[in-house]
Amino acid sequence: MTKKLYPERTFLRKIEKIGVAIEGAVNRFAKSDFNPFYHLGTLTIFMLIVLIATGTYLTIIYRPGADVAYATVEKISSTWYGSLIRSVHRYASDAMIILIILHLVRMFIGDRFWGQRWLAWTSGWIMLAMTWLAGTFGYWMVWDQRAQWMTEFMMQNIAGSSGLTYISTDLASRTFSNFVIILFLHVFVPIITFFFINIHSLHLSRARWWTPRWAALQALVGLIVLSLFKPAMSYAPADLSAMVGSVPIDSFYLALLPLADTWGNVIFWGLAILTAGSLFLLPWLAPGRDAGPAIVTDPKCTGCVLCYNECPYDAIRMVERDDDSGYPKLAVINPKLCTACGICVGSCPVDAIHLKGGYSGEQTFGVVKGALKRELKDGNPVTVMFTNQRTHTLGGLPEKLGVGGAESRVGVTSWDGSDAKIVTAMLPSIGAVNIDWVKTLQSEGARDIVLLSHPYRDSPNREDSHWILNRLHLRPALVTKGLHWLEATPNDPKPVEKFLDELHTEEFQKNKPAPSLPRIKDHNRLIPSLVGGLVGTVLLLGLFALALPLDIPAGMSAAEESALRIAVDAKGKVDVANIPEGVVLPEGADPEKIFGGAHFPMSIRVVIDGETVFDEVFKPSGVGGNGRISALEFLQVESGAHFVEVFIKDDTNEFRNVFSDEVEFDKGQVWALVYNEKTDTFELR
Repeated sequence: MTKKLYPERTFLRKIEKIGVAIEGAVNRFAKSDFNPFYHLGTLTIFMLIVLIATGTYLTIIYRPGADVAYATVEKISSTWYGSLIRSVHRYASDAMIILIILHLVRMFIGDRFWGQRWLAWTSGWIMLAMTWLAGTFGYWMVWDQRAQWMTEFMMQNIAGSSGLTYISTDLASRTFSNFVIILFLHVFVPIITFFFINIHSLHLSRARWWTPRWAALQALVGLIVLSLFKPAMSYAPADLSAMVGSVPIDSFYLALLPLADTWGNVIFWGLAILTAGSLFLLPWLAPGRDAGPAIVTDPKCTGCVLCYNECPYDAIRMVERDDDSGYPKLAVINPKLCTACGICVGSCPVDAIHLKGGYSGEQTFGVVKGALKRELKDGNPVTVMFTNQRTHTLGGLPEKLGVGGAESRVGVTSWDGSDAKIVTAMLPSIGAVNIDWVKTLQSEGARDIVLLSHPYRDSPNREDSHWILNRLHLRPALVTKGLHWLEATPNDPKPVEKFLDELHTEEFQKNKPAPSLPRIKDHNRLIPSLVGGLVGTVLLLGLFALALPLDIPAGMSAAEESALRIAVDAKGKVDVANIPEGVVLPEGADPEKIFGGAHFPMSIRVVIDGETVFDEVFKPSGVGGNGRISALEFLQVESGAHFVEVFIKDDTNEFRNVFSDEVEFDKGQVWALVYNEKTDTFELR
């Protein structure tokens, strides 16, 4: 069965056309060589380097602890260079999230998430989660009102003793270990991200790690401009005895928390896990189909290693031959790593490789030669154009070229009613063009040969433009006036039509320009024009500036009222002691202290001004019901004086009153009632 050379999922292709159109708009001003959208992956790595560099300075000065954290952060911001470094650190963290998401979206709409690309896809999501986690910790470390808002969320939504630390009378010493752990994670997680970057590129040959110098400079300028325009600022210091009013939160890191508060933990985390899990497992939930894998015809293979050298996905290995072919090596393709890009098909000088799904370079070229001979026999000048199915699928070819789909990959048409004919061959990629085809077509009378490529870095197969250019540069005798290299955005047929119109003019044919090919491009050595550099810088600045309007206000739901916390961390009373069978204890021995046992649950009832506002039962932790009883509840209370009573029941007896007093609630004040197991009372703090 003949398969599509490029996946044709209608929905994804429609979205991809939009993405390609945006990239094409940038190309008109900045040229494709300097389009930041083609360097999202390496720009992400650059942001990570910026974060580690600026974070090193911040970590040296920062001191953990509820009593000193805020002061040390303010000390950093008190100098112009400290403020700049802190601000660059903040905006680089947002930029990294933006770049990772854009990179993932670009891979998704380009159908580059399944097959051998599953490892890059899943590791990308892991790196996004790690970046989000590290950035969230960073906001908490400042210990201002934004950090307090995060702490309040944790205390209200994470049950048990984990939040009880923050209502201790000795907050600084009780929470110091928390600060140290979070500081460690904030520093350690980005370092681990480098390890995942290595995993991310395991299935790639010649993975690009470093962003071009010009792109790094543009990104750095964007970060500095944002930092000077709106420096990162702390809010008022955290005060857990007062409600948090409205504070701006970074949507890239903290916007999920208000949703959890609004929807509830079960719905929010259920949807979050379902969505994240579906995206993570997408390579297996929605696999695509291509024309691969590549197949080697063993008797033809000469072991020349050209396919091995050019494969962009490390899918080819050269093994020792054990037959009588006379050649020492044989190319073997790993089908699990092959993406059916066709580059190996174009590299093979003896046509020993084809794609299992129905593409054969030898057969396709045979059709092209047949069409050429027929048209030349009729006395028509012929232009042969090689392109790729992605360009055709996205609408980048003029309709009058008459190229079909999977079943008809070669089309012949007249151009604007003239006698001149164009034979268009649609390949898996432009890298699938065999260099000997050019020589053969030139010798058999083709007037012009056009190699239509997408922009150099806009490749679904990474290096296809690179390798066809490399082959031509190694065979300069083939680069004649009749050979033309054309780069065009895959969804825009206008440049192609304009070029073909010019190509078929009498003036052009009489005065063909000297042959020239683009150089093999080292983007570190390219220097953008003033306009191109400015466009790229403004584009990155605009992307990074999304952090400004997305600083949305958030606060505690009862910020205009007051609140009462109910905190319990108790051993509880034993219901049944776990005395082993046959054991007799001495008189006066406490079986609970010796053997432990299942504890009674604790019922807590809060009555304010004679009205029951809270009545819950808290069970002991542990599989056997013999663990501690922990509770941390948050109750909204109107400002003013209220008579508060607390009753508990932790045995077979009735409820007993453990607190009864009038409490004055000032506007925005938070009181805590903490259970003291020794005195069997609640203490007001």
